[in-house]
Amino acid sequence: MKNATKHADNLKSLHKKLLKEGKPEPKQTIEPLRALVLGVLSFDAPDSKAEAAMAIIDKEFVDINELRVATELEVIQIIGPRYPAIERRALMFREILNAIFEKEHTLSFERMKTLGKKDVRQALKELPEMTPFVEAYTLLFGLDVAALPVDDAMLEALVEADVVEEGTSLEDAQKFLEGHLKADELHEFYSVARRATTAKKAGK
Repeated sequence: MKNATKHADNLKSLHKKLLKEGKPEPKQTIEPLRALVLGVLSFDAPDSKAEAAMAIIDKEFVDINELRVATELEVIQIIGPRYPAIERRALMFREILNAIFEKEHTLSFERMKTLGKKDVRQALKELPEMTPFVEAYTLLFGLDVAALPVDDAMLEALVEADVVEEGTSLEDAQKFLEGHLKADELHEFYSVARRATTAKKAGK
């Protein structure tokens, strides 16, 4: 990335500014499969919506394996057709969960938990329909691996703050943030940046 030093300085400034608006709650680790499902529900959608949709999934499905075998149409009807990008999310549930089941011969992260950080990250990246946001969300909240989920809303805010250049991909933005923040700062930055982008969207 051009002007990396300037962008890194802008990242530090943005981080400090967002922290002044309030420190986030400590990270709560989630069961990995549940973290993956929440990740699929959370990109470019407020946490309140994602949590409400997760509550519906908990009520309507016995477990996440039952969500895996549900049709896309069933998922859309259960969560609601008005949920943002629900067709894409339903496809992601089907493709990602089935790929894990086929690879592991069970719907579980138990084997992947034993892999090194680089290997487990690569395993997630190779799953069909996986995105940088869902991969990093699963790592950060489900597997306690340092990662920073970036969706389109956060990327837009980063461009506005001149932390990354316009046209930067989600993956490149994620790499830049992870390379210029300490591992123990990633959840903190994710939380305060997400809070700010959610507030901004709500104010539009």
